[in-house]
Amino acid sequence: MLGHRAQDRRSLTVPPFALWFVGRASPRAPDTSWGVGRPMSPGDHTAARLRAFHSEAFMSVVALAAAMLLATTPAVPSAPAADSLIPITIRLQATVGDTPFSCGKEYPGIGTSGATITASDFRFYVHNVRLVTARGDTVRAAMAPRSPWQDREIALLDFENGTATCANGTPETNPQITVLAPAGEYQGVAFTVGVPFARNHSDMATQGPPLSLSRLFWSWNAGYKFLRVDMRATRPDSAATAWVIHLGSTGCTGAAGAKAPTSCSHGNRPEIALSGFNPARDVIVADLAALLSRSDVRRNQPQTAMGCMAAPNDADCGGLFASLNLPHPNATGADTPKFFRVVRGTATGAANSAGSGPNGTVNGIVNGGTR
Repeated sequence: MLGHRAQDRRSLTVPPFALWFVGRASPRAPDTSWGVGRPMSPGDHTAARLRAFHSEAFMSVVALAAAMLLATTPAVPSAPAADSLIPITIRLQATVGDTPFSCGKEYPGIGTSGATITASDFRFYVHNVRLVTARGDTVRAAMAPRSPWQDREIALLDFENGTATCANGTPETNPQITVLAPAGEYQGVAFTVGVPFARNHSDMATQGPPLSLSRLFWSWNAGYKFLRVDMRATRPDSAATAWVIHLGSTGCTGAAGAKAPTSCSHGNRPEIALSGFNPARDVIVADLAALLSRSDVRRNQPQTAMGCMAAPNDADCGGLFASLNLPHPNATGADTPKFFRVVRGTATGAANSAGSGPNGTVNGIVNGGTR
C-alpha cells in the first residue's frame, strides 16, 4: 500500500486551479519604472517581503491539498480477470412438501382445502444471479452459456419430463444453474425469477433457447410466463378441477401501434435471497406445497382465469404472491411459507426442510420490483 501511495505521489500532476493560485501569488517582476539604479525605499522592501511570504504560503497550501487528495481518494476495485473465473453449479430440486416432484404423481393435503393435486408442468426462468462470500460481499456471477438451458443472461429451470400428465412438456429436465464466479467460499445466493424487461417483450420467433418455448410465452405485450405450474386438484367428494400458476408481468403499455410495451405496472419478478447456502454442498428447494399453502386450489374466483395468472384483481393470487413476497391486494400474511428454501447436503435431504432435521434450513425472499 505504501509503495503504491509513493508511486502515486511521484506521478502527481498539480491541478490547473492550483497553478492559477501559484501564479497569482508569485513575486512580480521588478518594476523598472523607477529607473536603473534607483534605490528602494523602506516601503518597497516591505512590499517585496510580503510578496515572497504570500508566495511561500500559497505553495505550502497547494502541497498540503495535493497530499490530502491522495490520502482521501478511495481505491477503485478492479473487476476480476476472465481467466480467474471458475464454473460453479447451483443445484435445485422441485418438491411437494418433503416429497420430490414427479409428473403424474398424486400429492394429498395441498392448500387450505387439503386437496390432492397432480401436476402437468413445473418450469421457471431465472436471471441476475449473485453469490455472497463468507465475508458478506456480494459477487455478481456471470451466466455460463449452456444450450438449451442457458444463454449469457437467462436460465430455464425445468422439472417436468414430458411423461404421464406432463405430455405437453419436454423429455429433458434441468435442475441446475451454471455460473462463472471467482473461486472462493460462498455462504449465500440471490437471483431474480423471470425474464429481464429488455428481453421479455421481443418476438419469440426470433429468440434462441431458453426463450424459444411457446408454452412459456404469452404475447409480445405481456411477454413470458416467468413461472408455470399446471395441475388438477381433487377431493374425495368432487371431480378434478384445473388450476394453474402463470406468473408474468401485467399492466404493460406502450406507444400507439407498437407491439412491444415501454413499461409494465406490475413487473412481478420475485427477488430471491437465501442465506446459509454453500453451492458446493447445499441445494435450493422449490416447494410447490409451500407455494400453495395459503390457496384453495379447489375453488376459483368467478370471472377470472382458472387459478392465478398474475392479475392484480384475482384473489386466487394472494397466497402465491405472499409465498414469493410479491405485493398483491389479496396477499396473505408475512408468515406464509416461502417457495424457495435451502437444504443442507444433497438433494435427497429434502426431509430436513423447515428446520425439522438436524441441519435445518434457512428461508429468505425479498420483494420483487416493478417494470
